Amino acid sequence: MAEGLLAGTRVLDLTDEPLAQGARLLADLGADVIRVEHTAGDALRRRAPFVDDAEGDLEAGWAHLLYNAGKRSLAVDTEDAAVWAALTPLVAHCDVALAPLAPNAALAEWLADREAWPRRIPVIECVFRRGAPDEPVTDLTAIAAGGHLVLNGFPEDPPIWLAGNLAYKQVSLAAAEAAAALIFQQRRGGPASDVSISMQEAVAFTTLQTANGNYHHWHDHSPDRHTPIGAGATYMSGDKHWVSFTIHPPHWPRFVDWVDGVLGAAELRDARFDDEGYRGENYAAEIRPWVERLCATLTLDELTDGGQARGLLVLPFNTPQEVAADAHLHSRGFFQTVEHPQLGRDLELARSCFRWQGHQPQARRAPMLGEHSEQIVRELAGWSEAEVAEARERGALVGPAARGVIAPAAPKPQIRYVNYEPAPPRKPLEGVRILDFCWAIAGPLGTRLLADLGAEVIKIESEHRLDPIRYIGVQPPERVSLNTNGVFNDCSAGKRSVTVNLSTPEGIEVIRELAATADVVTSNYTPYRLDRWGVGYEELRKIRSDIIVCNVAVMGIEGPRAEWRSYGNGIVSMCGLAMSSGFAERPPICFGSLHTDFTVPYYLATAVISALDAHNRTGEGRYLELAQYETATQLLDTELIEALNGVPARARLGNRSRLYAPHGVFPSGEEDRWVAVACRDDADWRALCGAIGRGDLAARDDLATLAGRQAAVEEVESAVAEWTRGRDQWEAAEALTAAGVPASPVERLADFFGRDAAMHDAYARVASPEVEVLHVQNEPILWDGERLAVRRAPLWGEHTETVLKGLLGKTDTEIAELAAGNVLF
Repeated sequence: MAEGLLAGTRVLDLTDEPLAQGARLLADLGADVIRVEHTAGDALRRRAPFVDDAEGDLEAGWAHLLYNAGKRSLAVDTEDAAVWAALTPLVAHCDVALAPLAPNAALAEWLADREAWPRRIPVIECVFRRGAPDEPVTDLTAIAAGGHLVLNGFPEDPPIWLAGNLAYKQVSLAAAEAAAALIFQQRRGGPASDVSISMQEAVAFTTLQTANGNYHHWHDHSPDRHTPIGAGATYMSGDKHWVSFTIHPPHWPRFVDWVDGVLGAAELRDARFDDEGYRGENYAAEIRPWVERLCATLTLDELTDGGQARGLLVLPFNTPQEVAADAHLHSRGFFQTVEHPQLGRDLELARSCFRWQGHQPQARRAPMLGEHSEQIVRELAGWSEAEVAEARERGALVGPAARGVIAPAAPKPQIRYVNYEPAPPRKPLEGVRILDFCWAIAGPLGTRLLADLGAEVIKIESEHRLDPIRYIGVQPPERVSLNTNGVFNDCSAGKRSVTVNLSTPEGIEVIRELAATADVVTSNYTPYRLDRWGVGYEELRKIRSDIIVCNVAVMGIEGPRAEWRSYGNGIVSMCGLAMSSGFAERPPICFGSLHTDFTVPYYLATAVISALDAHNRTGEGRYLELAQYETATQLLDTELIEALNGVPARARLGNRSRLYAPHGVFPSGEEDRWVAVACRDDADWRALCGAIGRGDLAARDDLATLAGRQAAVEEVESAVAEWTRGRDQWEAAEALTAAGVPASPVERLADFFGRDAAMHDAYARVASPEVEVLHVQNEPILWDGERLAVRRAPLWGEHTETVLKGLLGKTDTEIAELAAGNVLF
C-alpha cells in the first residue's frame, strides 16, 4: 500500500463528538491516530443507531464505526488524574493533540499543565462561542448561532436544521487543516503553536456568500430564507425524480436552444433576455415556468445528461441509498468491503476522499474498545508489566477485546526535512509558492486558507475565463467593478493576480515559466483543462520534478460522469444531504448557502499541506485528486454507511431528532425571530421544565425518558413554544443556557455586528483602492491567541508586471511585447 501523506505523524485524539471527524481525516491521510477514550466507551460508541439494532453494543454503533475508522483505541479511566499523569510520557511520541470541546475535570487539568509534558506539542482546542467556554451546545444550537439556520427552508416554515451535523463537520474540517499546518510549521523548525477554533465562527464561515458581511455594511441587509440563494433550483422530472437545475450564465443560449427544441419557446430569444441582470430579476415570473415544463417533459437521465452536455448545472437529488448505488462512485472504487471481526461480519465503507498519484487509501475499520491499550502504554507511555496489570485490575485500563485480531503497532519513522527554512509563527507556509487556477468559491477559498497561513498564492486569471465570483455577489452601492465584489474579496484575500491569455502559445509559455518557480499548482476546472493547455501534471513534472498538483474537479478525474459540472447546491443535492433534510411533506430544499463550497476548501488546504509535509519527508511531489462529490458524501452523518449496509431510508424529520427531545426551532415574541432548543438527555429535560416553569411536565413519568418525550413530541414542543413566544429570542436563550440547556437565538448577519459580542471580531476591516472599507471574514481560528493576518484581495491583473519581472526576469520591452500581442491583459 502506498505511504500516506502524513506517514510518520502521530495524533493524540482526545476529542468528543464535535471534533472526532477531524481526527478521522488525519487518519485517512496516513497519520497514526490514538483515540483516548473512557473504559466505558466514548459517547460515539453509545450513540444510536446500531448495527442490526444491537442497542448498547459498544462495537456496533454506526457513528463509532464511521467517525473512529482507522484509529487506534486506548481505553483508560479518563476521569482519574493519576491515569493522565501516567500517560504523560506518551506526549513525547506525538506531533499534535486534538482536545475535546467539553473535557472532564481531570483531562482539563492535564491539558492546562503542559509544562509537565516531556515535549511541547501543538494543541487544538475548540469553543462554542468566544468568551462563553462553558455554554452547552449541540449541532442545532451551533448552526443557529452561526447564522446558517436562518438561511434554510421555506418562508412559511420555521428555519430548517440540516442533516449531517454540519456544525460539527465544519469545526472538524478546520481542526484537520490546522493540525496539518501546525505539524508542518514545527517540522520546519518553527515553534509548537496552539490553535483555538470557534464553532460559531466556523459555521458563519459557511455563509460568507449568502450572508456576506458586506450586505450589512453596505446595504444594512441581513439575508434569510425569504430570499434563498437556491431559489428556483428544485424541479420535478417527468419520471418523478427531483432535480437541481441551474442555468450557468455563459450557457444561456444553449438553454434557450434546448427549451425551444423540446417545447418551442421562441419568446426566450427576445433581446431582453440577453441581459443577465434582467434574467436574474425576472427569473421566477418569466424563466422558471419554462424550466418546470422542460423538466416535466423529460426523464431524470435526459435532464442530467442533456443539461450537462450543454454546460448547464443539472443534477439529481439523491437519497443516501441512491448515493450508495451510484455507478460513478462504484467505478471509482469509492466503496470497499472491510472485515469487522468485532461484529463477526463484513461492512461496506466509503474510502477516504483523499487520493494521490492515482492511489486511494484503503478503508479501515474502527477499533475495538481498548484494542491497542496495552500496546500503546507499554511502547509509548513506558508502563511496566506490573503497572499494566495493576491498572487493568482496578479497571483503569481496558485491554484488547477477547474477539478479533489486534492490529500491529504503527511505526513512527524518522522524518527527513528538506528545502524549507524555519517558518515564523502563524505563517507556517511562508516560502511556499502556489500557482492558482481555481475560480468561483470552492477552489479559491481553499487557496485563500493557504495564503492566510503565509503561502504566496498567484491567481492566474483570463478575460476568456473570468472568475464569476468577481462579478456575482454583493457589490457596494456606488462604485462597482471586478475588484469590488464582497465575496471575491473574501475568497481571494491575500493573493496576487496575474492576467494571462491562456488561448495563446505565448501565454502558456508564461505559465510554464511560472510553474518552474512554484511548489504547488491548484485547479478546480473540469478534469483535463490543464492538460489541454499543455500544463497538466505530466508536463509540469518535466519542468519541476517535485511539483505538487491539486485537482479539485466536481466528480474527480475519472469515471462515467467525470466531466459533470456543478455549483455547491448541485453537489449538496447529489450527495444525499438535501434529501435527508427538511420536512417530509416539502420538496427537498436547496440549502441557503452553497454549502460544499465552504467544506471543499478545507479538504484542499489539508491535502496540500499534507503533501508539502510528505515532500519534506521524501523530496517527492504528488498529484492530488479531490472529487467534490466524494468530499460531500462525508458530510452525511450515519445515513450513507447505513445505506451501504442495507439499512432502509429514514424519513426526514424537519427540526426533530432521533437522539434528542425536544429538539427544535421555536418562535420568539418578535415576528420571524426564533430560538433553537435541544435537550440532550433526561437531565436537560428536567432543567428545561424548571426554566420554563413547567414542573408538572418534569413530574410526569411518561415524559421522563427520550422515548416518552418522542411519543408525546407535539405536546412537548407546544409547551416550549408557549414559553418562547412570550420572550425576546436572546432572553429566552440566555435563560435556558443559564439552566444548562443548549439553546441559541437563530442569529442573522445583523446580530454579528450588533447584539452578539462574541462575533464582533469575526470580520476584518480591509481598505481597497476602490472601496473605502471591505468586511472580510476572518478564519474561525486563533493561532497562539491571535488572528491570522488578513490582506485585501488583488485588483484585476494588479501583479502581472511585478511577478513577470520579479520571478521571470522579464524586461519592460518583453512585457510590452506580450501585452501588444494580446498575451497579457
